[in-house]
Amino acid sequence: MLRFYFGVMGSSKTAMLLMQRYNYLELGHCVALLKPDVDTRVARDVVYSRVGLRAAADIVTGAEDDVVEQVRWFEAAQGRRLQHVFVDEAQFLSERQIVALAGIAPELEIHCYGLKTDFMGHFFPGSQALLRFADVLQEVEASLCWCGAKATMNTRIDSQGSVIKSGQQVLIDGGAQISYIGLCYQHWLRGESRPKRPVPQKRGKGRRGPR
Repeated sequence: MLRFYFGVMGSSKTAMLLMQRYNYLELGHCVALLKPDVDTRVARDVVYSRVGLRAAADIVTGAEDDVVEQVRWFEAAQGRRLQHVFVDEAQFLSERQIVALAGIAPELEIHCYGLKTDFMGHFFPGSQALLRFADVLQEVEASLCWCGAKATMNTRIDSQGSVIKSGQQVLIDGGAQISYIGLCYQHWLRGESRPKRPVPQKRGKGRRGPR
């Protein structure tokens, strides 16, 4: 079965993936952890959550790689039948790779975690394919906009907090230049990444009365 768990930045998707993977490992299941090589925030072969959880990826796949061949190779190396594949940052997989995973999904459980849309509100190729071919779609609703409303938009901001709405689709959050947050649609639309500061009022000089 092919499952797609999607949510905005900050919704703890990777943390959920790593905890679910840990539970299956504790039960003795044969599990593979897969990630796209474009995600280099910490290291090419590390799956990392902002809450501090991390694990070494068993499979690191490039856009042109045969992901099913990689999964079969890992299974053969384990010497037993693979039961679960966990995919982090699944939006970065190509449509061809998602279709290939859908083809082997009747044989094992494939858990894909990732974003549905980019910072411009456009689908990623991987997430668009998952929305078409996944057997199960589940939204991770753990992120709120600064106003308290549900965050639905992945938002790229610069070091000054200004909302960026143009540029290349894939730009990894790797330092002080850019970062990503979740906003509700209205505040994303207005480009407001945080509450506006009240304008201080000038105090006029009061007249002193007679003593």
